[in-house]
Amino acid sequence: MPGLDMNYFIRQANKMTEKIEQRKAELAEETVEGKAGDNLVVVLATGTQEIKSIKISPEAIELNDIGMLEDLLVAAINAALTASRTHMQAELGKLTGGIKIPGLL
Repeated sequence: MPGLDMNYFIRQANKMTEKIEQRKAELAEETVEGKAGDNLVVVLATGTQEIKSIKISPEAIELNDIGMLEDLLVAAINAALTASRTHMQAELGKLTGGIKIPGLL
């Protein structure tokens, strides 16, 4: 096609890919929280869905209910991972103009 510079589009795609990869590296250093049971369990996760820490309140242990503590852990971890995914999608969406690119987001 006359006037269509495919090399330009390839360069732009490569620049976007570089920006996305750079932002993903930054997201690995950012953290989000997931909480359960009125903050009895708090989980920190990175922007790339890696669990960094789990804090269990002494009150959760004093309840002496292992089943409930397990449920609180699962709920807090799921909340942290959901927050992490949402944060990553929002941040990478800023770079792509909201376009979801398979394999990148």
